[in-house]
This record gives sequence, C-alpha cells and structure tokens, in this order.
Amino acid sequence: MKKADGPERIEREWWIETGPQRDYYRVEDEEGARYWLFRSGHYDGEGEPEWFIHGFFA
Repeated sequence: MKKADGPERIEREWWIETGPQRDYYRVEDEEGARYWLFRSGHYDGEGEPEWFIHGFFA
C-alpha cells in the first residue's frame, strides 16, 4: 500500500434500528491502482468486521 485515507463513517439510516455501520477508505497501491474499500461492522468484540471492495480505479 502506498497511500491510504479514511475512515469516513457512514451510519445506518435513522429509521433502521439494526445493522452495521460502514467505514470507507481510499487506498492506492504501489502501481498506482486506487481502491475504494469499506469495513462493515466494528471492532467491538461482537463478531469480526468484514471488508469489501466498493470500487476500483485504474
């Protein structure tokens, strides 16, 4: 990883009582490819958070 920016927290909608929050990150690797990643869930001991690629920019 060459560069990273984040997290940018996106909370669930106010009318939905359940569901994980998302933390978004912008990451650039050594070859210049950029990724938009998010982590669903928190590091609070209630299960493991999951990581996803939301977007890829060549």
